[in-house]
Amino acid sequence: MAATNQLKTHPQPTGFAIFSGKMRWLLLVLCLAICNTGCISFMANMVRVIKGTDSPAEFDELKEKKVAVIATTSAGMNFDASAIIMSSHVHSLLATNVKKIQMVNQEEVSRIVSDRPQGEIEMATIGGKLNADYVVAINIENLRLREGKTLYRGVSSTTVTVFDVSKGSSPVFRKSFPEYMFPQTGVPITDVDEATFQRFYLAEVAQRVARIFYPFDPTVDVAKDAAVASLQSIP
Repeated sequence: MAATNQLKTHPQPTGFAIFSGKMRWLLLVLCLAICNTGCISFMANMVRVIKGTDSPAEFDELKEKKVAVIATTSAGMNFDASAIIMSSHVHSLLATNVKKIQMVNQEEVSRIVSDRPQGEIEMATIGGKLNADYVVAINIENLRLREGKTLYRGVSSTTVTVFDVSKGSSPVFRKSFPEYMFPQTGVPITDVDEATFQRFYLAEVAQRVARIFYPFDPTVDVAKDAAVASLQSIP
């Protein structure tokens, strides 16, 4: 029989096999290092996706409750412009961001406050007259809107106190905001009138107050002064 020569072919090395043994070890170490770094970053990103970046509410008991907001200044409760602006902003922010909250109408709050006996500041009693479950009391102190004669720059100290009406006059939560200045750059008085700047500044303070009660993204505080560019668009 005629002999037949069969040509035996060997598969060419591909991928990782083309490297020598020493080179393979170097590549393996490098890949592990990259994977470890990548995995840490990947896991961190996954945690952000799953848990979110929001800071949790400091007091989250207002969900599905009836809540009244009362702002006070040295002029009294819900009477001067600053108190009215503050209570209105906080009212709107809570209504928008707290799940199934029921807000007491601010006109009703003002009516009950104005009818109270002279000197009475019992928040739980006022809350009871409003059929509220909680009262959020905001006290604004040392409010200044001007820095010298040519610049607006808001400064104030604020204390937020929460009363559970069913538990009487002892507060269930309190937080003080030390002197807060905004915007850092200030606003020339030639750019806007004082009433508009007052609303602008107190709206910023109101955001800091209201987000005690719901999760918020802390990155919104970055470059806050950039909001000054839209100041003249405030109604």
